[in-house]
Amino acid sequence: MSNTTEILNATAIEHKIQRLAWELYDRHHNATDLHVVGIKDNGYWLAEQLVTRLRKISDINITLHPLVMDKDAPVLEEMMIDLPVGGEFALVDDVLNSGRTLLWAVIKLMGFRPRVLSTTVLVDRSHKRYPVKADLKGLSLSTTLQDTVQLNVVNGVANNVKLV
Repeated sequence: MSNTTEILNATAIEHKIQRLAWELYDRHHNATDLHVVGIKDNGYWLAEQLVTRLRKISDINITLHPLVMDKDAPVLEEMMIDLPVGGEFALVDDVLNSGRTLLWAVIKLMGFRPRVLSTTVLVDRSHKRYPVKADLKGLSLSTTLQDTVQLNVVNGVANNVKLV
């Protein structure tokens, strides 16, 4: 049986999301339009949560976009997303592990020549293998390479973040 440790409970996740929404607003407060891109599945869920809160605190025109990709074998041509060239983008994922998924997503978004591109994650692990970083993070966590961090979302509600 594997050991699991709860890192964040539902209340802590809600607080992190609220803070991240304010930080995202602070970073993009001069934008007229902001395109929030969530990496499917849990990254998109987090992006939805952030957009809901941003719309309450800001008058920025915000559009939410899902980025569908195979996280195990990403291929640029297979990543489906339609964005305006030269827009202001906020890329969102749940957990930054090795950095591979976020790096592939950034490469894809760079094809749209963004005016501004920020990255946001709920949990940032300290074991990146690729040169990518999260501009905004809910929690920084040092773990072993063997550990896995999971955001558990059930029926659209975050239950917890666990270290497995």
